[in-house]
Amino acid sequence: MSEAAPLAPLPPGAAEMLTPVAEGMGLLIRLLDREADADLIAGLNSMGAGGFFAALLPGETGAEIARVLDATLAEIEDPTDPDMLDELAADYADCFLTHGRRLSPNGSVWMTEERLERQEPMFAVRDWYAHYGLETPNWRIRSDDHLVHELQFVQHLLTLATPEASHDAAHFMDRHLLPWAPEFGRQLASRAATPLIAVSGALLDDYLRMLRELLTEITGIAPDIAPLPGDKPNPKAPEQQLYIPGVAESW
Repeated sequence: MSEAAPLAPLPPGAAEMLTPVAEGMGLLIRLLDREADADLIAGLNSMGAGGFFAALLPGETGAEIARVLDATLAEIEDPTDPDMLDELAADYADCFLTHGRRLSPNGSVWMTEERLERQEPMFAVRDWYAHYGLETPNWRIRSDDHLVHELQFVQHLLTLATPEASHDAAHFMDRHLLPWAPEFGRQLASRAATPLIAVSGALLDDYLRMLRELLTEITGIAPDIAPLPGDKPNPKAPEQQLYIPGVAESW
């Protein structure tokens, strides 16, 4: 967490840059927090969610993810169709609740040698939350280091838009979110059975990348991402491959 000494003010316009990013984080959190319902699908369609994210995500990958999101939503002719909603709910359960897709949304599983839930990384993020007067509703049901809780914490820091919170957002992401969440997103994009959940995974990966670059610009803190157990330094990251089942072949 940030040192007690006062930090330099954020650059002019930083708060204005953080506001839409925090709003986009809220939409991303909703996509990952629970199964989609008719209100969510209708709301994303009415606001032009793809265009909203396209304005935030630079580069061809972000533009393609935004296009696929709009195409995915347009394919849903009736957002109240019970069969479609059941399919989305079942896929969400497989991806986030039952381990049916062999994925875990909890940081401890990725960040410990034993790959167990509710280990030291959970208590470490709990300390971060407590520093800001926050706590999770029930860690026995959804652990403190669950993806959604960690994203909610970062969103809270973005909303504060202070030098201390912005510095802490960069450090928190490097230590607790970026070591595993982008890879979770990439695997979610390739393993999900429904296009909406798959594109949510791709969106997670690219959104976190964009946000960390923005925090570097605002704070001057270069990324220093903690390695996962068994990781070896990889100075040249592989080119991102994005595949979303049922929507496009590949790009």
